[in-house]
Amino acid sequence: MENKTLAILGSSRHDGATARLLSAVTRCLDAHETVDLNTLAIGPYCYDHGRAHDDFLPLAEKMQSAEALIFASPVYWYSMSAQMKTVFDRLTDLTEIYKPTGKALAGKAVFVVATGGSADAPACFIQPFADTAAYFDMRWGGLFYAPGADALTPAQSTAARAFADRIAGASHV
Repeated sequence: MENKTLAILGSSRHDGATARLLSAVTRCLDAHETVDLNTLAIGPYCYDHGRAHDDFLPLAEKMQSAEALIFASPVYWYSMSAQMKTVFDRLTDLTEIYKPTGKALAGKAVFVVATGGSADAPACFIQPFADTAAYFDMRWGGLFYAPGADALTPAQSTAARAFADRIAGASHV
């Protein structure tokens, strides 16, 4: 079965609040794959493209093959996690040496799942995801955010199902 949705988890903990929130969303999707960035070797962006043989390009090719993308990150100091930021910095490779892969992202639906210590995600956290989607001509689908906790509340579980429905609907457009 081809994965219609690719979820990319960028958290220091594979079983933390962000992973649990992402799981609550993805278990409601028919076809998905989750990639934990902690299992990949992706180096930071390099102007001479000296990291062309790490795990970034295979991840980008998975992104290219998916219909919808979910980026999952806790909010760290008003921003995405370091793991996620490394991937976003490496998207520059898709504008320079892997242009066909970058152009193939156009039209994909992009969503974000996040947790943090505040009642709401700060706008400065959301903006890089939305702006990156726009830059690659992807469709911004929005954010599902929940304050971090050990377990999801019934309301958060219901909201996760509704968010999964949005993702499933967007992948059929």
